[in-house]
Parts: sequence; structure tokens; C-alpha cells
Amino acid sequence: MHNFKKPLQFIICIGVLGIVIWLLDLALYPCTYTRNDIHTISTQPRDVIILGTSNGKMGIDPDVMLEGTGLTGHNLAVGGEYTVDSYYLAKLAIEKQNPSTIIYEVDPGYFTIEKEFGNNYLLFLHEFPLSLTKLQYAAETLKDGDFRTLLFPFYEYALKDTLPRAGDTLRRKLSGDYDVSMHRNDTLEYHENGFIERYPVAIEDFPAYSPMDFARENVLPENVKNMDRLIDMCQKKGIRFVAVITPLYGGTLQSISDVANEAWDYFSEYFAGKGVDLYNFNREYFKAFSHEAKCFVDYEGHMNGDAARAFSHRLGEILFPQENSAEN
Repeated sequence: MHNFKKPLQFIICIGVLGIVIWLLDLALYPCTYTRNDIHTISTQPRDVIILGTSNGKMGIDPDVMLEGTGLTGHNLAVGGEYTVDSYYLAKLAIEKQNPSTIIYEVDPGYFTIEKEFGNNYLLFLHEFPLSLTKLQYAAETLKDGDFRTLLFPFYEYALKDTLPRAGDTLRRKLSGDYDVSMHRNDTLEYHENGFIERYPVAIEDFPAYSPMDFARENVLPENVKNMDRLIDMCQKKGIRFVAVITPLYGGTLQSISDVANEAWDYFSEYFAGKGVDLYNFNREYFKAFSHEAKCFVDYEGHMNGDAARAFSHRLGEILFPQENSAEN
């Protein structure tokens, strides 16, 4: 009997600790807009899914792009989304619904660096519903990670920010509140379709910029492997997959012309080899949209809301001409 009590006490302690960590996670891990994104694609059917980075998040409004087509869409792009994240986001979307098209916004820099640690490391995985896909995603991305990321996912967020909101965070999660109004501040607002609208910024107020750094020899095989997996999965499922490089400010393009051309050459060859159409609005489709400073909020190519809507409309005309003509 004495020997039986010790393992039972250990199991009880582990159980209590697990409950405490779960409650802390509920209260201290913030309600990010990614929570809304994952909830939407897990519960609501969408015809078109957008993947990629922050330029795609702030540059493509699915509602405007698909206006008049009868199609629905959601923007799953976000800063810090590496190809491994895109693969599992698409895998989740395909498991939960039946998208007809996946658009991938290409940022060359994400192909030359490893997935970084920090609060973005769990940004997508944390919100995934419990499933085999989530376990596979965790096994692949956390194998080399900080153990605290797995056990205490809230630790990357400063207590001075999360503690005052703990009660509201807990209430939102327990009640299933996905109100988007909380994802709004003086510079941007998140929309229910996943698009983030940036408010206009004068060029003299553009933040400092670190120029694009790209070279073929620096492309990491792991990032390419995950893009291969993403494309192959879509092609096997009969899902149309297209790649898009969003417009950059003309002054930025001039300052990085040599590096940019090497990147454009690399991705033109790569996607052509995969049988994927690439729409590069800084080269082949340069004249399809403005590159004036008034369209952007920084030198990195993040568009303001008005420019993003205009670009989204133009992108819809190019990507979905038959659907648009049928409606007209």
C-alpha cells in the first residue's frame, strides 16, 4: 500500500501542475489575431486561402480581391510565417474544408533564414485545434526549440502587458469571444477576413529600413523542402496554387536592384520548375500597379489600406478573370 501511494501522489502532482499551467496559459497567453484566423478556417468554409508574410497580410484584402466572383476567402499570411508554418496552415485548412485556390505571397528573405525564436514561434501552433496535424507540427518545429516554449507558451509575453488583461483574456477564451475590435490601434486594424489595414504614413515618417538580403547560395534547403511539400500537397488535392510577389516602393526597388533581380530570377526558375504561376508585381507585372510612396507605410512594401484595396482589386482581375467576367 505504501509503495502504491508514491506513484499516485506523483500522478496527482503532475495533474495539478498541468491544470495550473493550462489556466495560466488561458489567462496570460494573449488573444492574438491569429487566434481569429485559425478559428475562422477551422469552422467556416473558404474558397481561397492566402498564405505568406506581413506584405501579404497588409496587401491583400480577400473580400475586395474576390468581389463579384461569388468566392469567399481568408488571409492567413502574417509576419513570422515561415514555409513550415504555411505548409501546416494549408494542411489544416484542407482538413477542415475544401479550398479551391491557395495564394502564396513570396518574401525572398524568409527562404534564407531559420525560423526565429520568440513569441512568434508558437503564433500558429498554439491556436491549432487538437489533432494529429497539431502533433506533427509540434514535433517538427519544437524539436530544436526552447523547452519553455512548449511547457509555458505564455512566457515570451511580458507580464506587465498580459497580467492587467488576464481577466478579459480568460473571459474571451472561455466564452468563445472572437470580436475583432480589440485588434485595432492608432496605426492599423484587423478585419474578420484576416486582412490587416494599415493607416497612411507620409514618406518622411517611414521607419528605418534594412535592405533585402538575398543570395542563391544562402537559400536554406529546409525552407525549400517545406515549400515543395506545400505545392505537392495542393497539386495532389487538385487545388490551384499560385505565387505572388507584391509591389515594392519604387525607391526601394532602385536601391536593391541587384539583390532583387537575383531573387526574382531564383523564384521565377523555382516556381516554373514546380509548374506554378508566379505573378511578380516588381517585374513582369510591374506596370499593373503603382509603386509610388503614397501607396506604402514603409520602405519594406507594406501598403496602406486604400492602396491594398486597389491592389487587391487588380489582383482579383488577374487571378480570377473568368469568375469576374461571368459576373459582369
